[in-house]
Amino acid sequence: MIIAVSVLTGFKQQIRDKIVGFGSNIQILNFDSNYSLETIPISDTQSFIPKIKLIPGIKHIQVFATKAGIIKTAEVFQGVVLKGVGSDFDWRFFKTNLIEGSVFTVTDTGRTNEVIISKKISDMLRLKTGDSFAMYFVQDPPRSRKFTISGIYETSLEEFDKMYVYCDIGHIKRLNGWTDDQVSGFEIFIDDFDKLDEMHMAVRDAIGYRLLEDETKFKVTNIRLRYPQIFDWLNFQDMNVVIIITLMLLVAGFNMISGLLILILEKTNMIGFSKPSDQKMQPSGKYSFTRQLTLLPKDYSGGIS
Repeated sequence: MIIAVSVLTGFKQQIRDKIVGFGSNIQILNFDSNYSLETIPISDTQSFIPKIKLIPGIKHIQVFATKAGIIKTAEVFQGVVLKGVGSDFDWRFFKTNLIEGSVFTVTDTGRTNEVIISKKISDMLRLKTGDSFAMYFVQDPPRSRKFTISGIYETSLEEFDKMYVYCDIGHIKRLNGWTDDQVSGFEIFIDDFDKLDEMHMAVRDAIGYRLLEDETKFKVTNIRLRYPQIFDWLNFQDMNVVIIITLMLLVAGFNMISGLLILILEKTNMIGFSKPSDQKMQPSGKYSFTRQLTLLPKDYSGGIS
């Protein structure tokens, strides 16, 4: 039972940590942005960022940008999401899941053409570390970029692995015509996932409410709201734990009751032997008691004489 609960709990935590590794716990976006990949930019210099960093439980804050594109090789093509990261990006998750090559370095002085892709994408497009490919973007006018693969990662989350390609955020700024201080939003990581709702409200309070028309309005969302179907499925695993524990308790109770019944049935044969045995000993006991009473006067008489 302990092993079953431990396996299910570890499975849930591993899946949850991988999803957070792709999208962080909490995101701050432009209020007018929807869940599409073409976001409305915001400035990466915000007065509320120092306040958020002071909130107990906040682990890391980083900027990001996303843009949809198509990778085309000589034989096949694949639609992906190009996610731009800055020099403040935390690479620990991808370093843990990297199977080939290495992560690239982002600097504030220039752009790098290196990217990391998943093993799923590399297998579909027949690419390997060190290969170059062209990526096309549907916009007006259409644009393309050439990238070189510096590393390949694998998380075993197929829906995410076949979607994301990570690059220098400078490329997305250039493709979208943004200024150097514009990004899609901020990603926030927290220490305790169980406090996600509490930290979500704390971040919203730190940003505050903006009522003036010329002020940029922000939207705060978390990983559970962005992928409700996955986390509903993970929560359903708790029901599996309850079912397993209940079945094990029922089996254990049935075994205990069966064992007691077997012991009782085995001892019923001895009930018939115990009564005759008592009856045999009664005459012997009665005889000994009578004999003692008979000898008692003789003993006293002998003492008198």
